[in-house]
Amino acid sequence: MDERLAEAGEAFRRFFGELRDAFLEREAVFTQIELALLCREHVLVLGPPGTAKSAIATSVLARIVDASTGKPSLFSKQLAENTVQTDLIGAVDFKVLTETGRTEYLTDDGMLGATHAFLDEVFDGRDMLLRSILNVLHERELKHGRKVTPGRCECAIMTSNRYLSEVLARSPETLQAFADRISFISFCPKSFARKQSRGQMLQRAEKGLKPTLSASLTLQQLDVLQAAVERVEVGGEVLEGIEAVADALERELLAQVVKLPDYVPTKYFSQRSSVKALWSLKAAVVRDRIFHHPARKLVATTDDLASLRYFFLLGGPPAGELEVLLKSAVDPRERAQLEIIRLEHRLFDQVLASVLPTLQGSAQRESQDLGIAELRTGVATTQRAWNAQGVVQLAKALQQRLVPGPRHPDNRKELVMVAQALMSVASARLAKGPVPAGETRGSVGQLAALIECHQLARRVPELSRQVTALGRALEGYGTQMLDLIAASAEDAELDEGLKLEALGGLASNLADELSNVAELAATLGAAGQDRAAFAAALQRTREQVGAALRRRAERLVTKAPPKAEVAEVLAADGRKLKDLEGSLAELSPRFGGLREDLLTPAGQSLVRERLAAAQFEQLEQLVPVVEQLVEELKRAGLEPAASLQANRAALEQKIAAHARSLEPPKLAPPQLAQVLSGETYQLYRRQLAATAPDGALAALASLDGLLQAPQGQRLADGPVRQTLALCELASLHARGRYLRAWLSQLLTALPVPEELPSRAEAQLAFDKFVKSQLQRLISREGELVRLLGACDAFSEEAGEVGETAKKVGVLLRGIAEDYGSYTRRLIDVAWAQEAPRRAGTKPARGP
Repeated sequence: MDERLAEAGEAFRRFFGELRDAFLEREAVFTQIELALLCREHVLVLGPPGTAKSAIATSVLARIVDASTGKPSLFSKQLAENTVQTDLIGAVDFKVLTETGRTEYLTDDGMLGATHAFLDEVFDGRDMLLRSILNVLHERELKHGRKVTPGRCECAIMTSNRYLSEVLARSPETLQAFADRISFISFCPKSFARKQSRGQMLQRAEKGLKPTLSASLTLQQLDVLQAAVERVEVGGEVLEGIEAVADALERELLAQVVKLPDYVPTKYFSQRSSVKALWSLKAAVVRDRIFHHPARKLVATTDDLASLRYFFLLGGPPAGELEVLLKSAVDPRERAQLEIIRLEHRLFDQVLASVLPTLQGSAQRESQDLGIAELRTGVATTQRAWNAQGVVQLAKALQQRLVPGPRHPDNRKELVMVAQALMSVASARLAKGPVPAGETRGSVGQLAALIECHQLARRVPELSRQVTALGRALEGYGTQMLDLIAASAEDAELDEGLKLEALGGLASNLADELSNVAELAATLGAAGQDRAAFAAALQRTREQVGAALRRRAERLVTKAPPKAEVAEVLAADGRKLKDLEGSLAELSPRFGGLREDLLTPAGQSLVRERLAAAQFEQLEQLVPVVEQLVEELKRAGLEPAASLQANRAALEQKIAAHARSLEPPKLAPPQLAQVLSGETYQLYRRQLAATAPDGALAALASLDGLLQAPQGQRLADGPVRQTLALCELASLHARGRYLRAWLSQLLTALPVPEELPSRAEAQLAFDKFVKSQLQRLISREGELVRLLGACDAFSEEAGEVGETAKKVGVLLRGIAEDYGSYTRRLIDVAWAQEAPRRAGTKPARGP
């Protein structure tokens, strides 16, 4: 492997050495391209026309060939305003489109089908196209609907004649997208900094000499170097250095944005850029081995942090040459670009100088941050005295610190040693069983601690050898716990001193313990351990515990409480059984409905007693009694409809007795004096409306709803319901006749509105009409509307009830018509008498 690496490194060195000789003063560009090839990332090269950007890209990518074919794996395209996506990712596969209607692309013909890509004048494309390119290059796949097509593209070089200031002015979002997804960005200045470089270029041109590029580099050799990059080890100090450099550099660059409004940092800092920076640094290690230190091990050091300048900053001429170029720069865009390079590199040097000293002692600081000493002390404490809660906290803390783990290997070793000591503590505890000699039972907390230790062993690779043995010990521990749980339930069944309240608490505790055992079974199963026998034992214990506790509850519930105490006993037992029922339901669904089974007799007794004691004059007064029963039964955890249906016969007898007691209302027609004085209103309210059996059928409907009676099984259906309906209709009829007599007497006593001779006479007639209080009853209180509504509710009934309702309706509507006619005429005449007075003329006399 070392020979192949050395051979590939030598080819790489010769290849780029030749290119550096051919293209003068482009060292930074080549360094960034070298790094991009090694870590499979992309490069953006900016600069004015005539700076050899395209020539460099072509000379690199077109000469990296496949050893088997001798040809490059390269996709090349110059972008323009009219470039579309299919020009880059491949044409539409029309065969698939015509045969299936799906749109697919021939990606092998696009940039995803090649190992390398060269996109010239990339910023001449439209913004949406550029974003699409970036996504494809970054993800190296094409997403189209439900299909994802993977690509081969490892490295793309993109070039543009635009300056960054031009790109920023055109589309700041596009520049930010490039800064986030493109690892290396470089600038080729218009001029040379060294006089001999220009002289050498002119001499070549005068003699017609072209650079000789004969060195070869194959894709296979590049694969070897890329594999070496993957093997580079990056220690904790270097990882901390990458984070520190990135954070400090981001702060410094953003501070410049405040000072220089037109400045945009070359790199967009994100979690993605941190990962890319790591791979750039690993590539720099391999590159250093190729060009400078052939004997170097593939291990990153803090000295390699300096190579991050090629990733985080805009690449360009070194500091000495940069100053020369700044003095000779005429184009303000060129000068601004060079100023950015100088600014960013100066800030990077300052950041690196401040970060490097802080990396000394990094391992010790991390050890303190991880709290390794405290964890070691905690484990030592549990070795002396077992503490389940403390073990849980230690196991979780170790898991958080070991997965994925600290930066420094030595700190990981220390944490693993602490974890192994905790595993020893857990194994020793397991050997003692659920109830060690001289200790009380605390199964729930203990098992949770042991499960957490098993989880720790599963997730930490260094502890994986202990998983199987720990799992077997845990299964044995769990089996013993099941025996103890079953014994506790059987003991409760025999304990005559155990009350219902205590039984609920015991059931909750046993359910929690069984839940922990179930969690243990799931944990063992997730670890690949055969748990069939253990799971069967768990289910048997659930059934045993549930049956034993239910039998004990049946003996504790009061079967036949005294009549005066039924409600109190039902409520008290319902509260006590609520938690017990929940715990039993957790054990097995078949133990649900405990309160319904045990308290239903008491619930039925309560309904029976309340109905027997209920006294009411109107049927609607019975509804609140039943509603109160429903609430009490619900609070006890019972289904009210079941207890009410059990007493349906008693309820129907109560309704039938009420129906038999009803009598038609009797009230003599009002006298004229009573009508004119308003006394008729009081007689109507006291002797007809107050005792009317209104709402009987509505009350029956409410009771049906409370009983949840099945369709076609209404309460008191048949003669009783008909009796109630006819009685209510008789009351409506009596009130209708009374209102008709009242209205007739009043209309007889009052003059015809059209014959009133003056406004004073009209006012006198109006006063008599109001004094009778018929207007109050009908217009203000809406009595006639209410009676008509009640009557119409019966009109849909069949037989005698419906026919009677229709007759009563005719009577009531006749009253409404006559009343309305007279009041309208009286009001019209009054207004007619009033209008001339307001206009200043004499009113016209009546006929």
